[in-house]
Amino acid sequence: MKFARFFDWRDDGTIVSTDRTKTRSQITFLEAGELESLFSDLSSTIGMSVDSILIQAQKNIGKAIYASLPIRHIKGLPANRFFRPGFMARFLVWLIAPDIAGLGDGRIGLDSYRAGDHLVLRILNPVVSQILVGSAAGIYESIEEMTSAAIDWRMEGSDLVIRLTHSDKPEEGGERLYLEEIKPGDGSLRLDRCPSCGVPLLAARMFSWEIDRGIIHNRLTGRREVVIAVQAVNAILRELESELGEEIPSILYGHQKDFTRSHLSATAIEMGGADLMDRHLMDMAVRGLGYPVRTEREAGSISVEITNAYNQVLYAAKIAACLEVETGAESSIEWVKREADDGVYTISV
Repeated sequence: MKFARFFDWRDDGTIVSTDRTKTRSQITFLEAGELESLFSDLSSTIGMSVDSILIQAQKNIGKAIYASLPIRHIKGLPANRFFRPGFMARFLVWLIAPDIAGLGDGRIGLDSYRAGDHLVLRILNPVVSQILVGSAAGIYESIEEMTSAAIDWRMEGSDLVIRLTHSDKPEEGGERLYLEEIKPGDGSLRLDRCPSCGVPLLAARMFSWEIDRGIIHNRLTGRREVVIAVQAVNAILRELESELGEEIPSILYGHQKDFTRSHLSATAIEMGGADLMDRHLMDMAVRGLGYPVRTEREAGSISVEITNAYNQVLYAAKIAACLEVETGAESSIEWVKREADDGVYTISV
């Protein structure tokens, strides 16, 4: 498995990515349409687009990505066409394209670059366009050593085209867009692993890469997957709640539950386990979404304690969706504790 050396599947149901500069991030595999559906539904519910918030929240991830890419070496060169010619920029983008493709984000290419003026990127087979735009903006701002870039993006057929230019606009909400520190953990989950690369056998059976197109396939569901940084998800949701109000988590909970319930109802998860909930929990662990330290099942209810969910609200919604599929009844949740690294709740029908 080509990317085994970059992904460390932990026994607590998380995945830690360690690149060649030892920059750690916790990552998850999500269905390509999952976040797009959540953000689209949220925009419809509140009656306004959340694109600008998503892009702004993703910038810090872009800057963290930049710190680990070969293109960081361009920063020490004067920002003019002599020291930063277009052909060099094109070569550097070509150099990092396979790594971007390995995350399932599509295939990136350079349309135009003029140092100190603009950058135009084209991404084939893009997914979660707002996140790609935010990452690109963060990387560009780091390269050009400026506070904020002017951003223009659009779809040209199936291609995402991102144009970034210099701007004097101040940074917005930087103090809120911090990234959590990653602390790899161990748990009681025991995954059967490949003896040579250490990848869980379930993951090896589940995921396949089409690097030339920048696409990750899920062999079990037939759907596309994408690798998302946990820090990005939480920074985005913090910003949404700060900008739009405290009701945002409950709105997202409902949308996530509906999305997951429809997919669980339509697709049999071909994984081991005594029942649907067991298979669902294992599926989420293999994706790096976390795994409970404790569950208690009763007729029509499940109590969960989890310290490592990629996002407490969205993880709980996935549990609720599974319970509703099992019982055929609507559920409600009672939170005992909801903190970033500690969730305790009971879901009942």
